[in-house]
Amino acid sequence: MNRDSYIYTIVFTFVLTAVFGTVLAVTQAYFLPAIQENEARVEQAAILKVLGIVPESDLIQAFEEHVVPVTVGAQNAYAVHGVDGNPDGYAWPLKGQGLWGTIRGYIGVSADFDRLLGLEFVEQNETPGLGGRIGEAWFKEQFQNVPIVPGEEIVYGSGVDAITGATSSSNAVLNILNQTIAELMTYEEVLAR
Repeated sequence: MNRDSYIYTIVFTFVLTAVFGTVLAVTQAYFLPAIQENEARVEQAAILKVLGIVPESDLIQAFEEHVVPVTVGAQNAYAVHGVDGNPDGYAWPLKGQGLWGTIRGYIGVSADFDRLLGLEFVEQNETPGLGGRIGEAWFKEQFQNVPIVPGEEIVYGSGVDAITGATSSSNAVLNILNQTIAELMTYEEVLAR
C-alpha cells in the first residue's frame, strides 16, 4: 500500500485509534474498582465533614461508627446520632447546575432543622481561580451555623459573602442551597420521627 495515499492515512488512523481506544478501555475497566472506592471515600469524607465529625484515624471506620443511612422518599440522606440515640443532625445531598456544569455535594442540618451545620462539595466544574473558589474552606465555612428560617431564603450580605468576580457561580451555589433546604423542609416531619 502506498504510504502517500489517502486510504493508507485513513486505515493507519483507524488502526491507531482502535489500539489506543482499546488500551484506554482496558485500563479504565481494570482501575474501575479503585476509582469507585475513591469516589465513595470522597463522599464519606464530605458527609462526615458537614456533620462536624473529624475522623481520628480511619475514615471508613469513623463513617461506619457515626453515620446511619436514611431513605426519605426517593432521597438518600445520612444521620448522625448522639449518645442518647436521637439524631444530632442530617447530611442531605445537594445537586444543581452551576455556571459550567453540575455542582454536587452535601449540606449538614441540625436535627431540629433550625441551622446549617456545614456545606461541602464533591463535584464542581467552575472556573479555576474564580467560581472554582466555591471549594475553598473560607467560602464553605461561612455557611456553618447559618440559621434556617422556614419560608426565608439564605441571601448574601447577612454573614454570607459571595465570591468577587464569580457572581454566576456564587448565585448558583445559593440557588442550589435554597432549593435543597426547601426540599429538605418538606421531609422535616418524616425525619424528625
